[in-house]
Parts: sequence; structure tokens; C-alpha cells
Amino acid sequence: MKLTLAPKANNKDSAIGAIGAALGMTLTWLLCDWLLDSTAPILVMSMGASAVLLFATPMSPLAQPVPVVLAHAFGAFIGVVAAQNIDNTALAVGVAVGVTAGVIIRFGITHPPSGGTALSAVVGGQAITDLGYKFIWRPVLLNAVLLVVLAVIVNAPFAWRRYPSRQ
Repeated sequence: MKLTLAPKANNKDSAIGAIGAALGMTLTWLLCDWLLDSTAPILVMSMGASAVLLFATPMSPLAQPVPVVLAHAFGAFIGVVAAQNIDNTALAVGVAVGVTAGVIIRFGITHPPSGGTALSAVVGGQAITDLGYKFIWRPVLLNAVLLVVLAVIVNAPFAWRRYPSRQ
């Protein structure tokens, strides 16, 4: 078995990706903290993985706006449904992440961090449970859209990093 690394970026792309991800997560955290009275830590975890994809690999099909927004929204929805209807946490987690994975792959909206969003809806604690279906739009959709908009802005000055990808 041959082990391979992901493609390496040059120093400039690494710096742009790092600054973009840091800015995106800072704003995502602040937005969650403002909207949800200090429950931001659990809510932004899957968004951290999204930030890495959006800012470090902006040309990746997994980082494009439609998959980012739709997959997070779907993952949040399925996670809330599972949390509200399945009493066994292990089963609810499996259903939430499994259904999310199957649907996003089947419909071509694959964005892997959405599995973390589905998981957060199930195990995120009382603050998330209390939100119910509001979890989908506040904070999940709000954060996903915020990250996409920031990815457009951060990558716009660099012709080789156009986001969204035009391929």
C-alpha cells in the first residue's frame, strides 16, 4: 500500500487559506455567540472543517457554494429529526450521519463537514435541542452562507483562486 499526502500549496496560497479560515471562523464564532447566548463552541465545530475546505481548497468540488449550503442545511434537518424522534443516542447519531452522507452523495451536494452538523444536532446538548428546527437556519444556514460570502471576498483578488470555481 502506498501512502500519499495531499497536494502541497505554495507559501502564498497557504497564507491566504490560513488568513481566510481564521477570519471565517472568527466571524462565525462571533455570530453564534451573539445569536445564541454563548453556545458558540458546539455550533461552530463543523464550520471549522468547512472553513478549511473553502479557504484552503477553494477550487475543490466539495467546497463550492451549493454543496456547502445545501449539505449543511440537510444535515441540520436530518440531525434535528433524528434527535427528536429516536430515543437511543447511538442510533440517532448513526441515522443522522448515515442519512446525511447517503443523500448528499446521491444528489451531488457532497460537503463532508455536513456530517458534523448532523451529529451536532443530536449530541450538541440542551442549547441545540431547545432550538429544534431553528437550528437549521440559525446558526447553520447563517454560518454556511457567511463562510461562502467570505470565501468569495477573500479569494476575489487572486485570479488563480476564483471562488466559486468556474470549472
